[in-house]
Amino acid sequence: MATATTSPAPDLETVEHLLSEFQHLETQLQQVREGLTHSHRLATLGTIAAIIAHEFNNILTPIMTYSQLALANPDDHQSLLKAAEKSALGAERAARICSSLLGFAREADEQHAAPLRRTVEDAIACMAREPAKDNIDLKVDLPDVQVALAPLSLQQVLLNLLLNAKKAMGPRGGKIRITGRVAGSLVYIDLADSGPGIPPAIRDRLFEPFVTQRIRHDLDDAPEKRGTGLGLCICRDIIHQAGGTIGVDSAPGQGAVFHIALPKADDLFEST
Repeated sequence: MATATTSPAPDLETVEHLLSEFQHLETQLQQVREGLTHSHRLATLGTIAAIIAHEFNNILTPIMTYSQLALANPDDHQSLLKAAEKSALGAERAARICSSLLGFAREADEQHAAPLRRTVEDAIACMAREPAKDNIDLKVDLPDVQVALAPLSLQQVLLNLLLNAKKAMGPRGGKIRITGRVAGSLVYIDLADSGPGIPPAIRDRLFEPFVTQRIRHDLDDAPEKRGTGLGLCICRDIIHQAGGTIGVDSAPGQGAVFHIALPKADDLFEST
């Protein structure tokens, strides 16, 4: 009869070495995750670069026109006043766009709670162009509450969903609704669009990395032909790290609704 053999237990030095290696790998993984998240923010800025350039051109055109009229008629005080007004309004709007974009591009956010309404406004401002100019009817109805997630991270998630919705609806535009409610210790946020919906073949795998690239050859109506293929995957990672959830409901021809649930910041801080 064969006798069972047992491996000798690892000594303390070996265990400590393995723990040290594990902690080192965990640190490296976190650094990679943070770098990928920041890279995605910069890629998002690249996506809206053309929108920004077009909008800045729209801001500068009336400033130049009225300034030239004022210079041609230096004694016309009405022209001078109009030129000053247009310049001030244009400069203010350009400054708001730049401020939003610079804030979105920064590497870190030391805040741990995001005021929901303000963060949504910042995400919309990052789009640079007013939604109505693209035939988009955008309405926001949110509670005055803070969620337990850094404002920059929540802004990144919201901007990614907004850009996806805008692209899905195309040049004809449509409706986007951002609504929210509080239930117990959670804040629920819904972002709905009136686009063509998400094909069933990818709906259940939408948050997987590179899923759109892997299947786009099999679908004529794949919603994302370009990009990194990591946007929604990174959004899910951001939400999950905050202790929240994200999902989607959609049917062909009936748009899409992204559901986000996040801990309410006040409750989280009171329990710690």
